[in-house]
Amino acid sequence: MEHIKNLFVALGRHFEELARANAVVAKPISMGERHVVPLCELGLAFGGGGGLGELKAPSEGEPPPTGLGGGAGGGAKAAPIAVLVVDGNKVRLEKIGE
Repeated sequence: MEHIKNLFVALGRHFEELARANAVVAKPISMGERHVVPLCELGLAFGGGGGLGELKAPSEGEPPPTGLGGGAGGGAKAAPIAVLVVDGNKVRLEKIGE
């Protein structure tokens, strides 16, 4: 079961890094005095499972049964929802979609 624990820890670290990398306020895009800052909605999902084998007496000539299991998965999604436009001394918020 230590393998499963290590897998969860590694995946958790990966998602934490992913969530920090330009996920909510993305890198600004600049053209002269105009700057556009994308604002994103972040969604994270994570799940996992585990298992063990059941020990029972082996039949004549058969190796003893063994078992182990585990699994984890997840995903992340960043979707743009608005942009902040800075043009000289003026600032405006523009929604995306809807």
